[in-house]
Amino acid sequence: MNDPFSSALNSLGQNIVGVGTGANPLFAPQVTQLFGLNIPAVPIISTRDYFLTQMESWFTAIPMCTQWVILIDSYPTGLTSAMIQGLERTDSSKKGFDIDGAVNILTTYPLNKVIGCLFASNITIPNEAWGVESAIVDNNRGFIPGVLGGGRNREAPVLDIGFRETNTSFIDFVIRPWVILAAHFGLVARNPNDVSQANKNMKVNMHVMQYTRSRSGVSMIPRKIWNFYNCVPFTVNEESLEYTEEKLTVYNTRWTYSNYTVSNNLYLPIGEIINNFAQNGAPKIGNPSIFQGFKSPV
Repeated sequence: MNDPFSSALNSLGQNIVGVGTGANPLFAPQVTQLFGLNIPAVPIISTRDYFLTQMESWFTAIPMCTQWVILIDSYPTGLTSAMIQGLERTDSSKKGFDIDGAVNILTTYPLNKVIGCLFASNITIPNEAWGVESAIVDNNRGFIPGVLGGGRNREAPVLDIGFRETNTSFIDFVIRPWVILAAHFGLVARNPNDVSQANKNMKVNMHVMQYTRSRSGVSMIPRKIWNFYNCVPFTVNEESLEYTEEKLTVYNTRWTYSNYTVSNNLYLPIGEIINNFAQNGAPKIGNPSIFQGFKSPV
């Protein structure tokens, strides 16, 4: 037989040690029995061995859920003492909302790019949904009603991000003033080539990169990347101070965004890259030999 289904079943044996040679246990069910079909010349396959073998593959292994980082492309240029002091009541004090020093430190490269935003503690990736409802028909007796499709998420898109409290508070000297300035300037589009307009733009792009294991002795690699565009914080949770115990404090913030995408790294030859790193170390810049034969989907 030469139909695609038979070819697919037979090709499974090429990825499992012992299947093609009949080394699998004889008590294993046949693929023909599992599918309820009668296809000749299909080798006996141990479903247990097949499952365990596939779990050893990088593509189907259980991923890590604690290895992730948040990258904020840039911070608003208008996030300055002069800007917020000109809009908020400070009773003629230049100390109120004097955020320049803190912003300059907390938004630097070492605290935001090396391992992502150092202060991020947790994030909730938003759900995706659209509405469905029954088609109302008077006196439809016992018939199951038809289904009508409604609109996509009716609520505004929201990201929930928790940030750790530190001595120089990222939450109160960066996010809180950011929320206030965004309330003043809104979400309207701004001309990036006009400095006065660009300073009123509170939108930034954010990326959440989820990492997983690669191979012993090789750095972890991103398996999934969430890209959120035109993000603006609009809520900072209240703070509770108590004389009880010292503990890590995390404050929740809420962000709105215009749209998002999710990307994978399957356009890269993951298996070959990992093996190449393990055997030869990192490839030299300008030597794309490990990428030959692979095309980017972009």
